[in-house]
Amino acid sequence: MPSNPTPQAASAVPGVREQVPRPLMGAAAVIAVESLVALGYAIWLLVEAFVGTPRERGQAIAVAVTFLILASPLPWVARGLARASMRARTPAVMMQLLALWVAYFMVKAHFWIGAVPTVAAAVVGLACVFAPASTAALTSHWREDENKS
Repeated sequence: MPSNPTPQAASAVPGVREQVPRPLMGAAAVIAVESLVALGYAIWLLVEAFVGTPRERGQAIAVAVTFLILASPLPWVARGLARASMRARTPAVMMQLLALWVAYFMVKAHFWIGAVPTVAAAVVGLACVFAPASTAALTSHWREDENKS
């Protein structure tokens, strides 16, 4: 038995991951679903822009490309949250704020069927990311680094 009475952190067992809190997994799921919806919408816009008869073809293409650019990295953000990577928190929060901004314009256009689920997903995503268990998991390695210096 060591003579040091200070409790030490348990060493990581190879192949065993730390338990990721449920709110963080919930945030990862929300981001993953938002990614699928946004990518699906972008593809639908592109198909409709070239096959259908949109009122503004250029605008449909521009919105589709914007959605593709913003939604393409979201699966990696969801993966980062599922692995409790602190680097995934900022893009996750930014995308939820962007979703709230888009929902605002949906409400202004009286597109309630799109606005309500968008607001719900964004609020749930933000609540999950900022839940105390999620914050503790995301900042655990950061605090260890801070204590070493």
